[in-house]
Amino acid sequence: MDTDTCVMSARLHNPREMPKRNGSGIDLLADPTRRRIVALLALEDRRPSRLATAIGLSWPATSRQLRLLQRAGLINARRGYADRRIVVYFIEPKRLGQIAAWLAGTEVGRTFAAPPPEVRDTGDGSA
Repeated sequence: MDTDTCVMSARLHNPREMPKRNGSGIDLLADPTRRRIVALLALEDRRPSRLATAIGLSWPATSRQLRLLQRAGLINARRGYADRRIVVYFIEPKRLGQIAAWLAGTEVGRTFAAPPPEVRDTGDGSA
């Protein structure tokens, strides 16, 4: 194998580069594990180790899911105030509406058809 082939092979098989998984952005919530992580983060900010324990995944597997969600802009991380070695994850506030809408089965900005005439409220008490 020549040098050019080895270099090209190394670029194609970079172990640090993560493959695309289950869509991007808000579509990452199609995975039940990631939905569970987001649901736990909706309750409170958490450290990766506590998330791993709560969802029953290994630390590396949890870290991978967190990295995917963070790259999609759905969650973010900050360092602890007292101990800068601690990392705490939280839902990105700008994406909270989209996340809630996705989990509810709707899309933000989606328009709905008007209900049929027999379902509309006429306001006179007769429905």
